[in-house]
Amino acid sequence: MSRQPGKPAHRPADTGADAAGLPRSAWLVPLLMTLAVQSAASFLVRLPPIVAPILFVERGIGASAIGYLSGIGMAGSMAFLLLGAPLMARVGSVRTLQLGLIGGAIGAALIAVPSTALLVLGVFLMGLGYGPSVPASSDILRRFAPPNRQGLVFSIKQSGVPIGGMLGGAILPPLIGFGGLETALLFSGAVALLVAAGIEPVRSRVEPDGAGGSPLNFRSFVSAENLTDPIRALLSTEGLVRLSLSGLTLAISQGVWLAFLVTVFVDRAGMSLVAAGTLFAIMQAAGIVGRIALGWVADRTGSAVATLKAATGLSALCTLALAFIGPETSWPLLAALCLVAGATVTGWNGVQVSEVARLSPPGRVREAAAGATLLLFSGYAAGPAIFALFVEITGSYTGPLLAVAALTAASVLLPGGARPKGPVTAPGRSGSPEPPAR
Repeated sequence: MSRQPGKPAHRPADTGADAAGLPRSAWLVPLLMTLAVQSAASFLVRLPPIVAPILFVERGIGASAIGYLSGIGMAGSMAFLLLGAPLMARVGSVRTLQLGLIGGAIGAALIAVPSTALLVLGVFLMGLGYGPSVPASSDILRRFAPPNRQGLVFSIKQSGVPIGGMLGGAILPPLIGFGGLETALLFSGAVALLVAAGIEPVRSRVEPDGAGGSPLNFRSFVSAENLTDPIRALLSTEGLVRLSLSGLTLAISQGVWLAFLVTVFVDRAGMSLVAAGTLFAIMQAAGIVGRIALGWVADRTGSAVATLKAATGLSALCTLALAFIGPETSWPLLAALCLVAGATVTGWNGVQVSEVARLSPPGRVREAAAGATLLLFSGYAAGPAIFALFVEITGSYTGPLLAVAALTAASVLLPGGARPKGPVTAPGRSGSPEPPAR
Protein backbone atom coordinates (compact mmCIF):
# COMPACT_ATOMS: atom_id res chain seq x y z
CA MET A 1 0.00 0.00 0.00
CA SER A 2 1.47 3.41 -0.93
CA ARG A 3 0.83 6.76 0.66
CA GLN A 4 -1.43 9.32 -0.94
CA PRO A 5 0.56 12.35 -2.10
CA GLY A 6 0.53 15.15 0.42
CA LYS A 7 -0.96 13.01 3.15
CA PRO A 8 1.04 13.28 6.40
CA ALA A 9 2.70 10.09 7.54
CA HIS A 10 1.07 8.29 10.41
CA ARG A 11 3.11 8.92 13.54
CA PRO A 12 2.65 6.19 16.11
CA ALA A 13 4.18 8.35 18.79
CA ASP A 14 1.45 10.98 18.38
CA THR A 15 -1.54 8.69 18.31
CA GLY A 16 -0.54 5.93 20.67
CA ALA A 17 -0.58 3.29 17.94
CA ASP A 18 1.30 2.45 14.79
CA ALA A 19 -0.07 1.66 11.36
CA ALA A 20 -0.96 -1.84 12.54
CA GLY A 21 -2.81 -0.59 15.61
CA LEU A 22 0.03 -1.40 18.01
CA PRO A 23 0.09 0.32 21.43
CA ARG A 24 2.18 3.39 22.20
CA SER A 25 5.00 1.16 23.50
CA ALA A 26 5.55 0.04 19.89
CA TRP A 27 8.40 2.60 19.77
CA LEU A 28 10.45 0.13 21.81
CA VAL A 29 10.78 -2.19 18.82
CA PRO A 30 12.34 0.44 16.52
CA LEU A 31 14.59 1.58 19.37
CA LEU A 32 15.89 -1.91 20.11
CA MET A 33 16.32 -2.57 16.41
CA THR A 34 18.34 0.59 15.76
CA LEU A 35 20.35 0.06 18.97
CA ALA A 36 21.29 -3.45 17.80
CA VAL A 37 22.31 -2.15 14.38
CA GLN A 38 24.32 0.73 15.87
CA SER A 39 26.14 -1.64 18.24
CA ALA A 40 26.92 -4.16 15.47
CA ALA A 41 28.10 -1.45 13.06
CA SER A 42 30.30 0.10 15.76
CA PHE A 43 31.68 -3.34 16.61
CA LEU A 44 32.77 -3.68 12.97
CA VAL A 45 34.39 -0.26 12.58
CA ARG A 46 36.35 -0.76 15.83
CA LEU A 47 37.73 -4.00 14.40
CA PRO A 48 40.74 -2.58 12.44
CA PRO A 49 42.36 -0.70 15.37
CA ILE A 50 41.73 -3.61 17.74
CA VAL A 51 43.25 -6.30 15.50
CA ALA A 52 45.90 -4.02 13.98
CA PRO A 53 48.83 -5.17 16.18
CA ILE A 54 48.36 -8.80 15.12
CA LEU A 55 47.25 -7.99 11.57
CA PHE A 56 50.24 -5.78 10.83
CA VAL A 57 52.75 -8.27 12.23
CA GLU A 58 51.27 -11.10 10.14
CA ARG A 59 51.16 -8.98 6.96
CA GLY A 60 54.48 -7.18 7.49
CA ILE A 61 52.83 -3.73 7.61
CA GLY A 62 54.21 -0.79 9.59
CA ALA A 63 52.32 0.21 12.74
CA SER A 64 51.71 3.75 11.44
CA ALA A 65 49.38 2.29 8.78
CA ILE A 66 46.53 2.26 11.32
CA GLY A 67 46.18 6.00 10.72
CA TYR A 68 45.69 5.41 7.01
CA LEU A 69 43.18 2.62 7.66
CA SER A 70 41.18 4.87 9.99
CA GLY A 71 41.05 7.49 7.26
CA ILE A 72 39.93 4.91 4.69
CA GLY A 73 37.12 3.74 6.96
CA MET A 74 36.03 7.34 7.57
CA ALA A 75 36.08 7.96 3.80
CA GLY A 76 33.73 5.01 3.33
CA SER A 77 31.23 6.41 5.84
CA MET A 78 31.37 9.88 4.30
CA ALA A 79 30.89 8.39 0.83
CA PHE A 80 27.60 6.87 1.96
CA LEU A 81 26.48 10.12 3.59
CA LEU A 82 27.10 11.95 0.31
CA LEU A 83 25.71 9.34 -2.07
CA GLY A 84 23.26 7.20 -0.12
CA ALA A 85 20.02 9.23 -0.25
CA PRO A 86 18.65 7.50 -3.39
CA LEU A 87 19.24 4.08 -1.83
CA MET A 88 17.42 5.02 1.38
CA ALA A 89 14.54 6.49 -0.61
CA ARG A 90 14.28 3.44 -2.85
CA VAL A 91 14.52 0.54 -0.38
CA GLY A 92 13.63 2.24 2.92
CA SER A 93 15.61 2.96 6.05
CA VAL A 94 15.46 -0.53 7.58
CA ARG A 95 16.59 -2.28 4.41
CA THR A 96 19.42 0.25 4.08
CA LEU A 97 20.60 -0.58 7.61
CA GLN A 98 20.56 -4.27 6.69
CA LEU A 99 22.55 -3.65 3.52
CA GLY A 100 25.06 -1.65 5.53
CA LEU A 101 25.62 -4.56 7.91
CA ILE A 102 25.97 -6.98 5.00
CA GLY A 103 28.54 -4.69 3.38
CA GLY A 104 30.46 -4.50 6.66
CA ALA A 105 30.42 -8.30 6.97
CA ILE A 106 31.84 -8.63 3.45
CA GLY A 107 34.52 -6.13 4.42
CA ALA A 108 35.52 -8.20 7.45
CA ALA A 109 35.76 -11.31 5.27
CA LEU A 110 37.96 -9.47 2.76
CA ILE A 111 40.37 -8.43 5.51
CA ALA A 112 40.85 -12.10 6.36
CA VAL A 113 42.43 -12.61 2.91
CA PRO A 114 46.19 -11.86 2.96
CA SER A 115 46.11 -9.05 0.40
CA THR A 116 46.85 -5.36 0.93
CA ALA A 117 44.38 -4.35 -1.77
CA LEU A 118 41.60 -6.41 -0.17
CA LEU A 119 42.54 -5.00 3.26
CA VAL A 120 41.97 -1.48 1.96
CA LEU A 121 38.72 -2.48 0.22
CA GLY A 122 37.50 -4.33 3.31
CA VAL A 123 38.08 -1.36 5.63
CA PHE A 124 36.36 0.95 3.12
CA LEU A 125 33.34 -1.38 2.96
CA MET A 126 33.08 -1.48 6.76
CA GLY A 127 33.11 2.32 6.83
CA LEU A 128 30.56 2.43 4.01
CA GLY A 129 28.33 0.02 5.94
CA TYR A 130 28.55 2.21 9.04
CA GLY A 131 27.35 5.24 7.10
CA PRO A 132 23.56 4.53 7.27
CA SER A 133 23.57 4.15 11.07
CA VAL A 134 22.71 7.80 11.79
CA PRO A 135 20.53 9.04 8.88
CA ALA A 136 18.47 5.85 8.46
CA SER A 137 18.05 5.36 12.21
CA SER A 138 17.13 9.02 12.66
CA ASP A 139 14.36 8.65 10.08
CA ILE A 140 12.99 5.61 11.90
CA LEU A 141 13.17 7.00 15.43
CA ARG A 142 11.79 10.40 14.46
CA ARG A 143 8.66 8.68 13.17
CA PHE A 144 8.17 6.39 16.17
CA ALA A 145 9.63 7.98 19.32
CA PRO A 146 7.15 9.84 21.55
CA PRO A 147 7.72 13.62 21.35
CA ASN A 148 8.47 13.83 25.08
CA ARG A 149 11.10 11.08 24.87
CA GLN A 150 12.98 12.01 21.72
CA GLY A 151 16.19 12.96 23.53
CA LEU A 152 16.25 9.79 25.61
CA VAL A 153 15.38 7.47 22.71
CA PHE A 154 18.02 8.93 20.39
CA SER A 155 20.60 8.88 23.19
CA ILE A 156 19.93 5.23 23.97
CA LYS A 157 20.40 4.42 20.30
CA GLN A 158 23.67 6.39 20.18
CA SER A 159 24.94 4.47 23.23
CA GLY A 160 25.40 1.62 20.76
CA VAL A 161 28.62 3.37 19.64
CA PRO A 162 30.55 2.84 22.90
CA ILE A 163 28.75 -0.46 23.48
CA GLY A 164 30.07 -1.78 20.16
CA GLY A 165 33.56 -0.51 20.97
CA MET A 166 33.58 -2.09 24.42
CA LEU A 167 32.32 -5.41 23.07
CA GLY A 168 35.00 -5.35 20.39
CA GLY A 169 37.71 -4.69 22.95
CA ALA A 170 36.41 -7.41 25.26
CA ILE A 171 35.70 -10.16 22.70
CA LEU A 172 38.17 -9.85 19.84
CA PRO A 173 41.57 -10.09 21.61
CA PRO A 174 40.68 -13.34 23.48
CA LEU A 175 39.11 -14.70 20.30
CA ILE A 176 42.33 -14.01 18.37
CA GLY A 177 44.27 -15.85 21.06
CA PHE A 178 41.89 -18.79 20.88
CA GLY A 179 41.35 -19.22 17.14
CA GLY A 180 43.58 -16.75 15.33
CA LEU A 181 43.01 -13.56 13.41
CA GLU A 182 40.85 -15.11 10.69
CA THR A 183 38.48 -16.55 13.30
CA ALA A 184 38.00 -13.13 14.89
CA LEU A 185 37.36 -11.50 11.52
CA LEU A 186 34.85 -14.10 10.38
CA PHE A 187 33.13 -13.99 13.78
CA SER A 188 32.74 -10.20 13.44
CA GLY A 189 31.17 -10.60 10.01
CA ALA A 190 28.84 -13.30 11.34
CA VAL A 191 27.65 -10.98 14.14
CA ALA A 192 26.72 -8.32 11.58
CA LEU A 193 24.87 -10.84 9.40
CA LEU A 194 22.95 -12.21 12.40
CA VAL A 195 21.79 -8.74 13.38
CA ALA A 196 20.79 -7.98 9.77
CA ALA A 197 18.75 -11.20 9.65
CA GLY A 198 17.37 -10.67 13.15
CA ILE A 199 15.67 -7.37 12.31
CA GLU A 200 13.97 -8.74 9.18
CA PRO A 201 10.85 -9.99 11.05
CA VAL A 202 10.07 -6.47 12.30
CA ARG A 203 10.88 -4.62 9.07
CA SER A 204 7.29 -4.67 7.80
CA ARG A 205 6.05 -3.23 11.11
CA VAL A 206 8.56 -0.38 11.03
CA GLU A 207 8.17 0.36 7.30
CA PRO A 208 4.81 -1.10 6.24
CA ASP A 209 4.78 0.84 2.96
CA GLY A 210 7.88 -0.90 1.62
CA ALA A 211 10.08 0.55 -1.11
CA GLY A 212 9.54 3.79 -2.97
CA GLY A 213 11.51 6.52 -4.66
CA SER A 214 13.04 6.58 -8.11
CA PRO A 215 14.73 3.57 -9.73
CA LEU A 216 18.42 3.34 -8.90
CA ASN A 217 21.07 4.03 -11.50
CA PHE A 218 24.56 5.49 -11.59
CA ARG A 219 23.34 9.02 -12.35
CA SER A 220 21.01 9.04 -9.36
CA PHE A 221 24.01 8.55 -7.06
CA VAL A 222 26.51 10.96 -8.63
CA SER A 223 24.19 13.75 -9.75
CA ALA A 224 24.97 17.24 -8.47
CA GLU A 225 21.52 17.34 -6.85
CA ASN A 226 22.20 14.21 -4.82
CA LEU A 227 25.73 15.23 -3.83
CA THR A 228 24.59 18.60 -2.53
CA ASP A 229 21.28 17.48 -1.02
CA PRO A 230 22.59 16.84 2.56
CA ILE A 231 24.07 20.34 2.74
CA ARG A 232 20.99 21.96 1.17
CA ALA A 233 18.83 20.23 3.78
CA LEU A 234 20.98 21.77 6.51
CA LEU A 235 20.95 25.23 4.93
CA SER A 236 17.14 25.21 4.77
CA THR A 237 16.97 25.99 8.49
CA GLU A 238 19.21 28.46 10.31
CA GLY A 239 19.01 26.48 13.52
CA LEU A 240 20.27 23.35 11.76
CA VAL A 241 23.34 25.16 10.46
CA ARG A 242 24.30 26.45 13.91
CA LEU A 243 23.53 23.14 15.56
CA SER A 244 25.64 21.25 13.03
CA LEU A 245 28.57 23.65 13.38
CA SER A 246 28.37 23.15 17.14
CA GLY A 247 28.46 19.40 16.52
CA LEU A 248 31.58 19.89 14.38
CA THR A 249 33.45 21.59 17.23
CA LEU A 250 32.29 18.98 19.73
CA ALA A 251 33.41 16.23 17.35
CA ILE A 252 36.87 17.80 17.15
CA SER A 253 37.11 17.75 20.94
CA GLN A 254 35.79 14.19 21.19
CA GLY A 255 38.14 13.00 18.47
CA VAL A 256 41.13 14.49 20.27
CA TRP A 257 40.16 12.90 23.58
CA LEU A 258 39.64 9.46 22.07
CA ALA A 259 42.85 9.58 20.03
CA PHE A 260 45.23 11.15 22.56
CA LEU A 261 43.95 10.49 26.10
CA VAL A 262 46.09 7.40 26.73
CA THR A 263 49.15 9.06 25.19
CA VAL A 264 48.68 12.22 27.30
CA PHE A 265 48.37 10.16 30.49
CA VAL A 266 51.51 8.20 29.68
CA ASP A 267 53.60 11.18 28.55
CA ARG A 268 52.34 13.91 30.90
CA ALA A 269 51.28 11.98 34.00
CA GLY A 270 53.97 9.29 33.79
CA MET A 271 51.40 6.48 33.96
CA SER A 272 51.81 2.93 32.76
CA LEU A 273 49.96 1.84 29.65
CA VAL A 274 47.73 -0.43 31.73
CA ALA A 275 46.78 2.36 34.13
CA ALA A 276 46.12 4.79 31.27
CA GLY A 277 44.04 2.15 29.48
CA THR A 278 41.99 1.63 32.63
CA LEU A 279 41.16 5.34 32.78
CA PHE A 280 40.25 5.26 29.08
CA ALA A 281 37.85 2.37 29.79
CA ILE A 282 36.34 4.38 32.64
CA MET A 283 35.71 7.25 30.23
CA GLN A 284 34.09 4.89 27.70
CA ALA A 285 31.78 3.38 30.33
CA ALA A 286 30.84 6.85 31.56
CA GLY A 287 30.06 7.74 27.96
CA ILE A 288 27.33 5.09 27.81
CA VAL A 289 25.71 6.34 31.02
CA GLY A 290 26.28 9.97 30.05
CA ARG A 291 24.55 9.67 26.68
CA ILE A 292 21.44 8.20 28.26
CA ALA A 293 21.50 10.67 31.18
CA LEU A 294 21.82 13.70 28.92
CA GLY A 295 18.95 12.44 26.80
CA TRP A 296 16.80 12.07 29.92
CA VAL A 297 17.74 15.57 31.09
CA ALA A 298 16.90 17.04 27.68
CA ASP A 299 13.43 15.49 27.80
CA ARG A 300 12.80 16.42 31.44
CA THR A 301 13.82 20.04 30.95
CA GLY A 302 12.18 20.28 27.54
CA SER A 303 15.29 21.90 26.08
CA ALA A 304 17.83 19.93 24.11
CA VAL A 305 19.66 23.19 23.35
CA ALA A 306 20.16 24.04 27.04
CA THR A 307 21.34 20.48 27.69
CA LEU A 308 23.81 20.69 24.80
CA LYS A 309 25.13 24.03 26.05
CA ALA A 310 25.67 22.61 29.55
CA ALA A 311 27.47 19.56 28.12
CA THR A 312 29.56 21.83 25.89
CA GLY A 313 30.62 24.02 28.82
CA LEU A 314 31.61 20.99 30.90
CA SER A 315 33.47 19.53 27.91
CA ALA A 316 35.52 22.71 27.62
CA LEU A 317 36.32 22.62 31.34
CA CYS A 318 37.40 18.98 31.10
CA THR A 319 39.75 19.75 28.21
CA LEU A 320 41.11 22.74 30.14
CA ALA A 321 41.81 20.47 33.11
CA LEU A 322 43.47 17.88 30.88
CA ALA A 323 45.90 20.55 29.65
CA PHE A 324 47.32 20.99 33.14
CA ILE A 325 47.65 17.44 34.45
CA GLY A 326 51.09 16.22 35.43
CA PRO A 327 52.89 13.50 37.41
CA GLU A 328 51.61 15.04 40.65
CA THR A 329 47.95 14.68 39.66
CA SER A 330 46.33 12.03 41.84
CA TRP A 331 44.57 8.94 40.52
CA PRO A 332 41.17 9.91 42.06
CA LEU A 333 41.31 13.29 40.31
CA LEU A 334 42.16 11.68 36.98
CA ALA A 335 39.38 9.11 37.42
CA ALA A 336 36.89 11.90 38.25
CA LEU A 337 38.04 13.81 35.18
CA CYS A 338 37.47 10.75 32.98
CA LEU A 339 34.02 10.19 34.47
CA VAL A 340 32.91 13.77 33.76
CA ALA A 341 34.56 13.76 30.33
CA GLY A 342 32.91 10.47 29.43
CA ALA A 343 29.50 11.89 30.29
CA THR A 344 30.04 15.19 28.45
CA VAL A 345 32.91 15.11 25.94
CA THR A 346 31.63 11.78 24.56
CA GLY A 347 28.03 11.91 25.79
CA TRP A 348 26.43 14.73 23.77
CA ASN A 349 25.86 12.79 20.53
CA GLY A 350 22.37 11.44 21.20
CA VAL A 351 20.90 14.82 22.17
CA GLN A 352 22.51 16.46 19.14
CA VAL A 353 21.22 13.82 16.71
CA SER A 354 17.75 14.09 18.26
CA GLU A 355 17.72 17.87 17.88
CA VAL A 356 18.89 17.62 14.27
CA ALA A 357 15.95 15.31 13.59
CA ARG A 358 13.52 17.68 15.35
CA LEU A 359 14.71 20.71 13.41
CA SER A 360 14.81 18.91 10.05
CA PRO A 361 12.39 20.07 7.35
CA PRO A 362 9.34 17.78 7.21
CA GLY A 363 10.10 14.64 5.25
CA ARG A 364 13.85 15.36 5.04
CA VAL A 365 15.18 13.87 8.27
CA ARG A 366 17.51 11.47 6.45
CA GLU A 367 19.07 14.19 4.29
CA ALA A 368 19.56 16.63 7.18
CA ALA A 369 20.97 13.90 9.42
CA ALA A 370 23.39 12.91 6.65
CA GLY A 371 24.57 16.52 6.27
CA ALA A 372 25.03 16.99 10.02
CA THR A 373 26.87 13.68 10.31
CA LEU A 374 29.18 14.68 7.45
CA LEU A 375 30.28 17.65 9.53
CA LEU A 376 30.69 15.46 12.61
CA PHE A 377 32.85 12.97 10.73
CA SER A 378 34.92 15.83 9.32
CA GLY A 379 35.62 16.89 12.89
CA TYR A 380 36.50 13.35 13.95
CA ALA A 381 38.89 13.00 11.01
CA ALA A 382 40.51 16.45 10.92
CA GLY A 383 40.58 17.24 14.65
CA PRO A 384 43.16 14.66 15.77
CA ALA A 385 45.30 15.25 12.66
CA ILE A 386 45.46 19.04 13.20
CA PHE A 387 46.00 18.53 16.93
CA ALA A 388 48.92 16.18 16.25
CA LEU A 389 50.45 18.74 13.89
CA PHE A 390 50.30 21.48 16.53
CA VAL A 391 51.73 19.16 19.19
CA GLU A 392 54.66 18.49 16.86
CA ILE A 393 55.14 22.22 16.16
CA THR A 394 54.91 23.35 19.79
CA GLY A 395 56.51 20.31 21.39
CA SER A 396 53.78 20.28 24.05
CA TYR A 397 50.22 19.16 24.63
CA THR A 398 49.30 22.21 26.71
CA GLY A 399 48.84 24.80 23.97
CA PRO A 400 46.88 22.56 21.59
CA LEU A 401 44.63 21.37 24.43
CA LEU A 402 43.95 24.98 25.46
CA ALA A 403 43.03 25.73 21.84
CA VAL A 404 40.59 22.80 21.76
CA ALA A 405 39.08 23.96 25.07
CA ALA A 406 38.61 27.49 23.71
CA LEU A 407 37.05 26.21 20.48
CA THR A 408 34.66 24.02 22.46
CA ALA A 409 33.70 26.88 24.80
CA ALA A 410 33.01 29.18 21.84
CA SER A 411 30.56 26.65 20.39
CA VAL A 412 28.21 27.29 23.34
CA LEU A 413 27.00 30.29 21.33
CA LEU A 414 26.00 28.20 18.30
CA PRO A 415 23.03 25.87 19.08
CA GLY A 416 19.48 27.12 18.74
CA GLY A 417 16.83 28.00 16.22
CA ALA A 418 13.30 26.97 15.39
CA ARG A 419 12.10 24.34 12.99
CA PRO A 420 10.60 25.66 9.73
CA LYS A 421 6.82 25.88 9.89
CA GLY A 422 6.08 25.10 6.27
CA PRO A 423 6.65 21.71 4.62
CA VAL A 424 9.90 21.38 2.72
CA THR A 425 9.92 18.15 0.81
CA ALA A 426 11.70 16.46 -2.02
CA PRO A 427 9.23 13.87 -3.31
CA GLY A 428 10.63 10.42 -3.80
CA ARG A 429 13.96 11.29 -2.19
CA SER A 430 13.44 11.43 1.53
CA GLY A 431 11.88 9.78 4.50
CA SER A 432 8.23 9.93 5.43
CA PRO A 433 6.63 13.38 5.41
CA GLU A 434 5.93 14.58 8.94
CA PRO A 435 3.31 16.82 10.45
CA PRO A 436 4.33 20.35 11.45
CA ALA A 437 6.05 20.69 14.83
CA ARG A 438 3.62 21.32 17.62
